[in-house]
Order: sequence, then C-alpha cells, then structure tokens
Amino acid sequence: MQKIQTASAKLAGYVDSYVSQLALMIAEADLRRDLEHDNAIVEKDALISTTKAKLKVFKADNRILRAQLNKSQDMQFGQSSEKVTKKRKKKGDGDADPMGVEPNCDNPNSGGSEGQAKTDEPKPRGMLGRQAITIPDHIPRDETPISPPNGSVCQCGCGITQIGEETIERLTYVPAQLRVIKERYSKYVCRTCDKFVQAPVPKRAFEQTRFDDRLIAGLAVSKFADYMPNYRQEQIFMRSGVKLHRSTMGRLMDQAVDALLPLYDVLNDDLKSSSKLLMDETTLAQLMPGTGKTKTCFVWALCRDDRRWKGNAHPGVAFHFKQSRKGEHAEEILRGFSGTLQVDGYAGYNRLTRADRVGGPIELAYCWAHVRRKFLDVYKATKSDQAHRAFTMINEIYDIERDLKGQPADVRRAVRQVESAPLVSKLQEFLMQLVGQIAMKSTLGQAISYTLKLWDGLVVFLSDGCVEMDNNAVENTIRPIALLRKNALFAELEIGGRNWAVMASLNGTCRLNGVEPYAYLTWVFEQMAKEHPLSKYDQLLPWHCPNGKFGIE
Repeated sequence: MQKIQTASAKLAGYVDSYVSQLALMIAEADLRRDLEHDNAIVEKDALISTTKAKLKVFKADNRILRAQLNKSQDMQFGQSSEKVTKKRKKKGDGDADPMGVEPNCDNPNSGGSEGQAKTDEPKPRGMLGRQAITIPDHIPRDETPISPPNGSVCQCGCGITQIGEETIERLTYVPAQLRVIKERYSKYVCRTCDKFVQAPVPKRAFEQTRFDDRLIAGLAVSKFADYMPNYRQEQIFMRSGVKLHRSTMGRLMDQAVDALLPLYDVLNDDLKSSSKLLMDETTLAQLMPGTGKTKTCFVWALCRDDRRWKGNAHPGVAFHFKQSRKGEHAEEILRGFSGTLQVDGYAGYNRLTRADRVGGPIELAYCWAHVRRKFLDVYKATKSDQAHRAFTMINEIYDIERDLKGQPADVRRAVRQVESAPLVSKLQEFLMQLVGQIAMKSTLGQAISYTLKLWDGLVVFLSDGCVEMDNNAVENTIRPIALLRKNALFAELEIGGRNWAVMASLNGTCRLNGVEPYAYLTWVFEQMAKEHPLSKYDQLLPWHCPNGKFGIE
C-alpha cells in the first residue's frame, strides 16, 4: 500500500493533467482495496496516504494554474519590457554563479543586474521635457509678410528703413478635403471635310469608374496603413456630405488589388532571391457566410531586413493569407528560396529542412527572444533562482549584440566567436546540469526542454554574421496586421484576406524604406496608366519610388 501511494505522489508532481489524474485514480483505487479490510489501522493508513496523494495532485495543479494566471495578468496589465528587478545579495553570498562565472563589475548589464541599465541615473528628457520639433523642407510653406501698424512711416512722421527681418515658423494643419475633378471636352467639327474632333480621355489605372485613382490610393492607405476600417471611413465621408458606402470601398479595394497582384508577385520573388529571410505568422478571423460566425485563419509574414549588418538588399515584407497554420503553407510560400530562415520554435517549419525538398533543405535559425521569454515567465511565476540565472546569462549575450548593431557581417561573426560563443557554451552547460536536478515536467523544466530542443538552430548566429539573435524584425512588421485586426475584427471573405495581405505588404515595405505610402501608390497607378510593361515591374517596387522619400523609418 505504501509503495503505491508513494508512486502516486511522485506521479502527482508532474504538471501534465493526464498524469496527475492518473495518480489520483491509482490512489483512490488503492484506498478502496484497503478499505475492504476489517483492520482499522490499515484503513486509517490508507486514508491518510490517499489524502496526501490527493493533496499533492491539487498542489501540482494549483502551481500550474497560478503560473498561467500570473502570465495572463502580466500580458494584460504588466510592462512589455523583458526586464526584472535587481536582486539584492544576502550577507555571506559569494560573487560567483553556479557555473563559476564571475560577474563583470564594470558592466551594469551583467552579473545580478539582469540586463538592466543603471537605475540611479535619470534618463535625459530633452529640453526640460520638451522635444525639439523639426519641420522638414518638403512641407509647403505659406509666407505671410507682417508689417508694422503704421506701414513704412514712423510715429514721428519720418520714413523708416528696413534693416532685417525675423522669421517665425509654426506647423499648422489643413483638414482633408474632397474635391471633384470636372473635365470639359470641347467638340469640334470641320465644315469642309465634315470631320469630328475631340480630345481623348486621359488613361487611368482604373477605367469605367467615377472615382479617381488618387481616391482609391487614399482609401487603401487609410485602411491598411492607418488601420481605419471601411465603416469609419464611411462616417468621415458623410461629414462632408458624400455617401460612399463601405461595400463600394470593398469593390474598389478588389479592383486595386487585382491591378497590384503582379507587383506583389515581383516583391515576393525579390525577397526569395535573398540568402537569409525571417518568417512568422499571426491569426486573422474570416467570416463564415450564412453562419454569423468566424473561423481562425493565418497571415504569414516573409521579411528581409539586412540593415543591421549593412547588407545591400532593400528591406521588405510580404504577407500571405492562408486558411490554416499547417507547415505546408510555409513550404508553398518559400518555394524557390534557399538559404537561412529565422523563425520561432513552431514545428511546422521543420518540413523545410528535409533533404528531398525541392531546391534543397533550408537552414533554420531560431529566436533567442522566445527562449529568454520562457525563463522570464518562469521567474515571474515561481521566483526561481535557476530561471533568473538563465535569463541573466541570455541578457549578457544580448549586451554583446547591441554593440554589434550596424557592423559588417564579418565583424559580427568574428566578435561572436570570441565573446558570445563562450557565454553560449556556459549557458548550455548550466542547463544540462539542471536537467538532472529538477523535474522536467515543471515550468522550469519545460523552458529548459524548449531551449535544448532548439539548440542547433539557436547557435546558428555564432557562425553567420548575417543572422540575428531573434526574429523581432519580422514581428515588428506584423504589428500593423494586429492593429487592423483589432479595428476591423475580421475579413469578410477569402478575397478580403487576400486584399489585407497584398496591401499590407506594399504599405509595410514602404514603411521599412521610409517611403510615404500615398505618394507611392499614386506613383504606381500613374505608371500603370502609362502602360508600364509587366516585365519591368521590378522597377515599381517601393525603394524605386522617386516621390515621398521623407518618411521616418
């Protein structure tokens, strides 16, 4: 009886709910068996041991639920910064860590400070809390000369002479206006040859519509760059006395995306010609017609951003709307790409590493930010010293990466081999040591298992200076999708999801290259109206736009 109850108590220590319930069932079955005896002492011992097993099951479940609750509260109400408070050392504590790593007293981000800046130095706030206002030169300026009240005559009656002037600039705002372009085509006839003459209608990107190309560009920018759904734009138009229904806006977006699809394909081909890309995915709800319900679809983001290592390729992002998160979608999107792909730990990308993949296997580089977040969540939930130490060691590696930002790839690789590689090895040794000391089904054990499972992909950045430590670059490009998803709630049809993907790709690439999206779309529509050849659509990508290159990246 005692052995069975002890085994049940050990099983209850695992966080898996099925294992915990199995331990509870074994303990109760053993109790029922022992209660069949007439010996009161045996019955009492069985009841006590079974109660202990139940208590351990409840404690194990409570720890998991408490950790989940803390994480949910932290995600909703906590700060987004992945930093923890500075720990105070107790008297008699040594300075050496469990792995024998001596803290660097000169570096505020090493040792026990967990990647934090010094807290005793206040951050500068500019001009007493006011930030300088820089007005770019491309902003139109309306000059208004202001003369003295008496003109060029002094109060004494004599004439005055100008010796200079003072100029004051103020940034103002002119609300958007709806205007109508009224084109008048005069008709002529020759009385001699009876020939009729009239000027031809100028070509536009979108024919057979009463809406100008610039209005369509403005609708696209408002929705996909400013995250304003169609019903809000409809309300704005109604304030000007114009009734433009949201369904009409939807049809205009369908026409615009149909025209931009070849350009979207060129953008994807240009990205996949690179040797290193980043990829991530996020959810997007799609309405199920006739049911009043939505289903969860996914938007996959394919990103290139080589600015951190001074690459020659222009940054860009392409989104793809798919019905699920299956790995086959990633394989379809990346058809024709070969090189290194930086992703999170999602197992759906593993199929890209198969030897029989068309074009050869892709090397996967995993994200250290996800690993660091795992240990941070464990520390916040359990205050584990081991999780705190692992989090600190990862931050020490990040400290080196901050100094490498903007350095060439060969310099980054050389520094990583000398400075980062020893820290990574010490972290691996520390985690392997913990494997034999803790239950791998605990929250800390799960974080360690996650890290060690992805280890081969986590250390790719040490041997390749073009690879980042994390995939934050692509996660930043997904934020506009999340904001629009929050405002618009869902895509009405699959074609609506396609419109989201195409427009978000062009607007996102404009943002990465510092190009104003409205100036870019109007320029593209002008080139389409001039019948720009499809074979040269690579010349219409955002970084070739001659207008609007004043956006702040």
